[in-house]
Amino acid sequence: MEAEWPLLRVCRLLNEAGARYLVCGAQACILHGLVRTTEDVDILVEATEDNCRRVIEGLARMEDGAAAELSPSDILENVVVKVADEVEVDVSTHAWKMTYAEAVADAQAVTIEGVEVRFLGLDSLIASKETYRERDASDRAQLLALKAAGQARQA
Repeated sequence: MEAEWPLLRVCRLLNEAGARYLVCGAQACILHGLVRTTEDVDILVEATEDNCRRVIEGLARMEDGAAAELSPSDILENVVVKVADEVEVDVSTHAWKMTYAEAVADAQAVTIEGVEVRFLGLDSLIASKETYRERDASDRAQLLALKAAGQARQA
């Protein structure tokens, strides 16, 4: 059996668990068409105890079951929780200042190899990149150019 793309593995497990999440970070940039190299997956999750349980349930089905050691409060009380398993997953209730509740309004979804992948819409992704990190500034500039090009095509 061929190995599953890390992004698809994470999304499939989260979908099966009924988790409410959006892919953010570099993988979301890739889904919008930017060229980035990364295999880790950053997810923005709805900040409820029930949803955090679902996220843990889904991620705990990865090879090493590392997420099984987490509790919903770990996700709710920390800026980022890193799950180091067959896929490295950063779980967060905020992508910079952006919450799941704010981001879900312009969220996008695509089906890849039969797996639905939900991710930050362009405006939310740009807002999530308004940090002090140099890499985020570069991503933001490229995303703004992508947005401008899309608007020019629509005009």
